[in-house]
Amino acid sequence: MPSASFSHTVDASGTPEIVWDRLQEVDSWANIGPIDEVWDPTHDGHSLQSYRWSATVGPTKYKGSAKVIESSRPRRMRLALDAREMVGELTTDISANGDGATRITVTLAVESRGMLSTLFFPVVSEAVGNGLPRQVEAFAASLEEE
Repeated sequence: MPSASFSHTVDASGTPEIVWDRLQEVDSWANIGPIDEVWDPTHDGHSLQSYRWSATVGPTKYKGSAKVIESSRPRRMRLALDAREMVGELTTDISANGDGATRITVTLAVESRGMLSTLFFPVVSEAVGNGLPRQVEAFAASLEEE
């Protein structure tokens, strides 16, 4: 099945712990990666465990779920994304950059599932890849408001 991977890095104000805490808020994920709406989060204490999501690519709205598969506070959070047409992983790596800011790298890997989605995968993956930098920059900018 076709697959693609995209990554974007940005420096943001605040410590890695502040960024980590924001990643535990489900609404933050509505601005990272291809996701434009999130709901139905589950937490274990303060730690995000899963949520439902939707993403609109062109005229199509995809719905799926995200489940945390790796959580290394405050350095890394990796989620498995599952939709009927596609699966993937969304990884956020966090580190202090040495200048008092925090470096955030978001990587999205997606793979099509099924014959019909394979036909449309180039269009979908291009849209997702083109949108990732803007979304990661917007997430970093939202940290400035804190």
